[in-house]
Amino acid sequence: MNLGFLSSWHAVVAILVVAAFFVWHAIAPLPFGDRADGNVWFLLTTGWFAVAAYLVLALYAARRAAHRLRLSPEFGWKAKLTQLEQAQTLLTELQNRITRRELTGKPAVKKAAREILVKTGVQRVLRIDAQKDSRALGLLRLDVQPRNALGRMSSWLSAHVWYGVAAALLVWFHGGGRCDTTMGLTLNVLSYFVIGSGLLGAFFWAFGPTWLTRAERELTIEKAFSLREHFDRKVTTAEQLLSSAPDRKQTTMAQISELEQRVASAKAAAGDGKDKQLKKAVKDAEKDLKKAQGDVKAIDQEVVTLPTDISILQGQRDRVRKEAARLDRYRTLLRGWRILHVPCSVVLLALVAVHVISIYYY
Repeated sequence: MNLGFLSSWHAVVAILVVAAFFVWHAIAPLPFGDRADGNVWFLLTTGWFAVAAYLVLALYAARRAAHRLRLSPEFGWKAKLTQLEQAQTLLTELQNRITRRELTGKPAVKKAAREILVKTGVQRVLRIDAQKDSRALGLLRLDVQPRNALGRMSSWLSAHVWYGVAAALLVWFHGGGRCDTTMGLTLNVLSYFVIGSGLLGAFFWAFGPTWLTRAERELTIEKAFSLREHFDRKVTTAEQLLSSAPDRKQTTMAQISELEQRVASAKAAAGDGKDKQLKKAVKDAEKDLKKAQGDVKAIDQEVVTLPTDISILQGQRDRVRKEAARLDRYRTLLRGWRILHVPCSVVLLALVAVHVISIYYY
């Protein structure tokens, strides 16, 4: 299960922010969303914090898009192979020192690893963390990962989830669920739909891979899709061979007729003489004729065997297609929430901007 995104400093920040506003509300109790003068600062502050949370959620989407489109700076970073090999050698030596307990403590280990990266000139492309090693108590293990200029996706996902939850509560603190206007109704419905579908997506992210693994029987979903394409190509090729067999045989038979004439002409030209060039011409013609006759036999054999081969391939293809379709339904279920979550998020951000501008304008 992918539950690592639930534990991060973003959770602490989100909980503290929500707790602070709840304490504020408890100290000066007025109904959530109350428009009285005594509640103006509470309304403005919760509103701006909710906007900030929405911006973080939007930045997560921008981060995903930048990575998917290979626009992140790390895709332009490069290091020479010799530098990476040197860094690997030195890091291996450092790991051996850690194993021998010549170097202890996470700060000291991370400092030594950082010095190696700087010394070899790969500090821009690699980052190193020190993790607990299960092999022995107190032992540390170096974890080398590519450096992400815009932050790790796991950290962004954690921020997305926790600030999404915070946004849901802040929206309630700010508006109290008021739906007496069209804008209020739309903002509330969209907010809770987007946040609810996002939480559903986080749930699928956490448990979906486990469900998909259980659903994968003999084939993984990647292998099923690959085999489906493989059998599609094999069946198409076999059917093309079978349908083209008559034309190929006719063409080859015409070639045989021409080659027979060529052999006869070559033999007539060679006669009983000992001209090596003429004899070679006879042998070449006979060789070509024999090959063409073999091609005809191969085509005849294909006509006999291909229907059976096609039937077997179609059966295998259909079984793989069925399995791939079954697994694809699982994947679609796990990803289907995005179909509405993403466009509704875009509309919500646009309406939030309109709401903020309208408040200051009026």
